[in-house]
Amino acid sequence: MKGCLIFAALLIFVNGKNIDCNPKWWKNMLLYQIYPRSFKDSNGDGVGDIKGIISKLDYFQDLKVDAIWLSPFYSSPMFDMGYDISNFTEVDPIFGTLQDFKDLIKGTHERGMKLIVDFVPNHTSDKHKWFEMSIKKIDPYTNYYVWRKGRTLPNGTITYPNNWISTYNDPGWIWNEERQEYYYHQFSTFQIELNYNSTELREEMKNVLKFWSALGVDGFRMDAAPYYYEDQKFLDEPLSGTIYNPHDYYSTKKIYTRDQPETYDLVQSWRDLLDEYSIKEKCPKVLIIEAYASVNYTMDYYKHGAHFPFNFNFIDKLNKDSTGSDVAKYVEDWMSNMPDDSVANWVSGNHDNRRLVSRIGEKRARIIMILVFLLPGVAVIYNGDEIGMEDTVLSWEDTKDNEACNAGKDKYLSKSRDYGRTPFQWDNSTSAGFSTNPKPWLPLNSNYLKLNLANEKISKDSFYNMIVFLSKFKKDFPTENEEFVMKVPNKNVLAFSRHTKDDKPVYIVANYGNNDEHVDMKIFNDVPQKLILYYATESCDISIGDVIKDSGNLKVPAQTGFILTSIS
Repeated sequence: MKGCLIFAALLIFVNGKNIDCNPKWWKNMLLYQIYPRSFKDSNGDGVGDIKGIISKLDYFQDLKVDAIWLSPFYSSPMFDMGYDISNFTEVDPIFGTLQDFKDLIKGTHERGMKLIVDFVPNHTSDKHKWFEMSIKKIDPYTNYYVWRKGRTLPNGTITYPNNWISTYNDPGWIWNEERQEYYYHQFSTFQIELNYNSTELREEMKNVLKFWSALGVDGFRMDAAPYYYEDQKFLDEPLSGTIYNPHDYYSTKKIYTRDQPETYDLVQSWRDLLDEYSIKEKCPKVLIIEAYASVNYTMDYYKHGAHFPFNFNFIDKLNKDSTGSDVAKYVEDWMSNMPDDSVANWVSGNHDNRRLVSRIGEKRARIIMILVFLLPGVAVIYNGDEIGMEDTVLSWEDTKDNEACNAGKDKYLSKSRDYGRTPFQWDNSTSAGFSTNPKPWLPLNSNYLKLNLANEKISKDSFYNMIVFLSKFKKDFPTENEEFVMKVPNKNVLAFSRHTKDDKPVYIVANYGNNDEHVDMKIFNDVPQKLILYYATESCDISIGDVIKDSGNLKVPAQTGFILTSIS
């Protein structure tokens, strides 16, 4: 019998690759983002690492996670916490070794999950050997970056090639004395813009994708997509007002430095490459786009290679004052603009923003999680949000985020992304169980003594147990070709209906207001005569499992979400 089990395992796993693949695995997935520095430290240095992640793989199974996504773990000077890469095919020693990464792939696949990694193709660190070679004009690296001669003013002074400004609110050009040219940076001064007009550079970056794909990675999240190309005429961008301020990013209109049409062809070329591996391995490798862009520009990624671009409506637009009708609009904006047969996605948080609970409050955060999990498509959550972690306000002295440090002591809090990057709160032991080191890389939130996973697991009504319930329930829904109906009976209430795989109707009713609301469920056609309360985000007059006595006058308490089903 033991030999049969081993043979069965070999049928499923070969070199850590899952060959028994559902081609629709990604369409209804729960995607869990890991910020490696802050997830789990295995060696006591105060920084999370790959072995720490491996030690917690069973945790993801408890959550019914379909795929984990890693923020950058590549070699880097870490001025921007890994988004300044100095080698795209090496693991930074602070996170471990390439063998550790291979072990992570194997362990992830053995548990029936997928592994997606960040790809940061817009720029490299100024410490990358490509940049060092490019400065010296050593081919093929000469044109790997965006270089330009300066403009000569009437008085003979050489100045910037044009008026382009970086997102860090400073001139986008830096003079290099050795090469006698300016190089361009869209982000920080040490993140040097790659030149995708170079055929050699495009091939180089394809080789990076091939490297990780061959190791068994199941997909890539493409960072900062709108910035990949710049208009090659290098004209001044028009002013957005009447005054040009080289230290104000928004003083010019970004018509030459963002959303260039060539970007979509580049993304499509990467999708074509991944499809070759998908066919060979008989399992889709997914391509996900990060694009903080207008609806039209964002939706175009669906049409040009992306399985989906991230939907940031619940991050960018949602706040503590949002009403049910507001949230319905955020949902409709995405659903109505998607191309036909596309897959939606719903993102609750990420490493660049404040924590969900701190942004909108715990009660409304619970409601949003119902939407993230039960709206059609992909659910995306950020590590720590599943236990309701909150922002940690850090002192200037403890701040590590480059963007905050750049802003200075008086403005760092308004720019800081460290709020949501503090270590995961596993338990109430030293450093919340994140590390044996009492001083991790970022200070912990002092509430970890009570708010931690260990406590959440034993509390029936905890945020974590709600997420476990929603994740399991999500698996009951089909991946495609399903009717979805949304209603807004008044400004405070959002409701929608879906059907499970066995065609059982499910109704979600959410009251975002501060007062009780009464909802007539007959707003839905063919609503069953009898409904039961399947789940509630808050305690209320009726209990889970109770039959709703009057579905024409359903009382929904303030800031509460209901899941209702028919009686079988």
